[in-house]
Amino acid sequence: MLGLESYSAVMDGDSVDFCITDITSRFAAIDPDVEGVVDRLAAIDKHLGAAFEDTLAGHGLSHGEYKLLLRLATRTADNRMSAGDLSRALMLSSGAMTNRLDRMEAAGLVRRVPDPRDRRGVLVEMTAEGRRQIDDAVTEQAAKEIDLLSVLSRRELASLNVLLRKVLTSLERGSDQQAQLSGTRAHATT
Repeated sequence: MLGLESYSAVMDGDSVDFCITDITSRFAAIDPDVEGVVDRLAAIDKHLGAAFEDTLAGHGLSHGEYKLLLRLATRTADNRMSAGDLSRALMLSSGAMTNRLDRMEAAGLVRRVPDPRDRRGVLVEMTAEGRRQIDDAVTEQAAKEIDLLSVLSRRELASLNVLLRKVLTSLERGSDQQAQLSGTRAHATT
């Protein structure tokens, strides 16, 4: 139970401070500094996610449509890719990709064109409207993210990036090692 002094001190902080004080008073195993980082990252992600949802809604795009247009805009010079390459890049089944492309083609964001290198092949090409939509959405979202993080100086942003990169690199290496270990176990049992 928090006393009046503790409650007052916590209220000068952010929404996570009160939760950490409350939780660590009951669970000694929780490191308040670690919990603060985890909870703050989650809270910041919620704020950034809400801003992104607002951007998507303002441009009439779904997450999947945004990702597909972004892939076409950034991965190829001519804004074209095969449906198969897009499926693999976005980790979608061919059926799901066909459905997404049908909707996006009907909305005028992409079109299917013959592949000049393969008579049987078809490329997905971003239309001028698709290019306008992704350019506008990315520009708007970038401005929102800059605004949300404007409380930090350039030096603080750089330092935060270094620290977060260190954590993420460690997590990604751990995931890669775990996947390799799981693959080794699977081969050993067959």
